[in-house]
Amino acid sequence: MDEKTLKKDRLRYTKNSISSGLALLAILFNVFYFVSIYKSDVGNYYYNIKIGVSVIYNLLFMLFTFLCSEGVKKYSFGYSVTLVVVGLLQLVRINILPKQAHSTTVTISGAERLVMEDAQYNRVIIFLLISATFAIAGGVIGIIRNRTLTAYNKSLNK
Repeated sequence: MDEKTLKKDRLRYTKNSISSGLALLAILFNVFYFVSIYKSDVGNYYYNIKIGVSVIYNLLFMLFTFLCSEGVKKYSFGYSVTLVVVGLLQLVRINILPKQAHSTTVTISGAERLVMEDAQYNRVIIFLLISATFAIAGGVIGIIRNRTLTAYNKSLNK
């Protein structure tokens, strides 16, 4: 057996730990994101329905991403695609809460200030970008490995 065939054959007996690990890293950087957002105390800005939806979305993101991390271990095509979609949704989130908070001012103790200062804004954008990158990369690797394994299994049946 040559080296390439041996690598393909190993896929049948090993888990896709790279995609799974990347999904878990996506969750970790999402946690960094929401801790940075939710620890902010800027008047009453964050006491609205938008933050409630954000909390629910974060819980769903972590739930689905963890579920996908378990699914991609078994080279599941569906979970890999879902992981890519979840990663793309992380990119969309940049334009919702962080962008709006960065462009809104509030008056606290008689002084106007941004809800989200530049340093925090940059930090949360980086966290979302890293989270999205890990999720998308994990999904793409899962798709590639799924297709490789499926093609190899078909060649064995012939």
